[in-house]
Amino acid sequence: MRKLELLAPPPAHVAVRARESDAVPATFEVRLAAIAEALFATEAGPVDPRRIAWVCADFADFASRAQGRGRLVLLLSVWFLTWLAPLAVWRLGPLASLPLDLRAEALERVEGSGVGFIALAPKAMLCLMWFEHPDTQRETKTEP
Repeated sequence: MRKLELLAPPPAHVAVRARESDAVPATFEVRLAAIAEALFATEAGPVDPRRIAWVCADFADFASRAQGRGRLVLLLSVWFLTWLAPLAVWRLGPLASLPLDLRAEALERVEGSGVGFIALAPKAMLCLMWFEHPDTQRETKTEP
């Protein structure tokens, strides 16, 4: 069986964290927090707000360094989730205006609908970043 070669890491000038940032709108983190709180809530209730703030700040930093269509997809998908998800549970207004349990239900309904693709980018990025948090790594025993 042939052994696969490991890919070399990207050059430093291509790394996302090395790019200059272009600030995202101030409302982006607020909208993102409403999504993250619903996504990571458990039956016991909401998760630590500091962890939500951390993951949202990390996501906003990533989005501020994203370029072109990638940035557009991130910003628009969060915007659309903010305003379309409440309609899935027959409510008007931004997602953050809903109680936590209704927010979670709204996200689930959107994900299972014909427009579920709009939830893919924010949910995937939030989950990737969530599992990079030191507390999450300790809880899941995935510390490096």
